[in-house]
Amino acid sequence: MKSHVRRGLWKPEEDMILRNCVESHGEGNWADISRRSGLKRGGKSCRLRWKNYLRPNIKRGGMSPQEQDLIIRMHKLLGNRHFIFLYLALILLIAFLNTNSLLY
Repeated sequence: MKSHVRRGLWKPEEDMILRNCVESHGEGNWADISRRSGLKRGGKSCRLRWKNYLRPNIKRGGMSPQEQDLIIRMHKLLGNRHFIFLYLALILLIAFLNTNSLLY
């Protein structure tokens, strides 16, 4: 028999429980974190909630003028033909400059 897994929107209380569990046990085995926290959520759901919403170092908001200037300069240098390479290079460069990992 399959155990019941909670679906749908996360409540603020669940966010606090997950945040406390990750802070005390660390990131890693998300199925174990899900079990330890007592939330009726799957490990993948917990991982995605942490990575996309609850991590303390998530950069929120618009791009800075420096990031916009970088994109414009790279576009002038490479043009439209190399859009995929430009996009990947910008992601890596911005990730390096901000010390935030944008590749999750």
